[in-house]
Amino acid sequence: MIKEIIDLQRNSKATCAIVTNDDYSKLYPSVTMKANVSDKFLLTGDKPPFAEKIDNKCNLTKICYFVITGIDELSVEDQNRYVGLVKDREMNGYCLPDNCIIVFTVKDRMGLKKVSQELYHFAVVAF
Repeated sequence: MIKEIIDLQRNSKATCAIVTNDDYSKLYPSVTMKANVSDKFLLTGDKPPFAEKIDNKCNLTKICYFVITGIDELSVEDQNRYVGLVKDREMNGYCLPDNCIIVFTVKDRMGLKKVSQELYHFAVVAF
């Protein structure tokens, strides 16, 4: 993992990073969520369930990471529900803090081939 490339995404709009499943634990402080959560989980309530955790982490430090694991295990359609989060930095009325970097994980280099074209368009591969 090339952490410097990931950290350069801070304060950048419409960008995310991709790392392997083995590397994301080196990113601290972070909030982690599995990519395969249901729409009901993501879109229920006034804010997404991860919003408060991200706000708490990002208020304490210069950079924080929102890690979404296993993006390569989803169908292209399910992956594309995260495009708005990356492109607009918003989901269900909640806007990510500027110092929050979105990071997706894949199993390995071959997993990059399974990432949707729409999502990959906004991604920086950091391994």
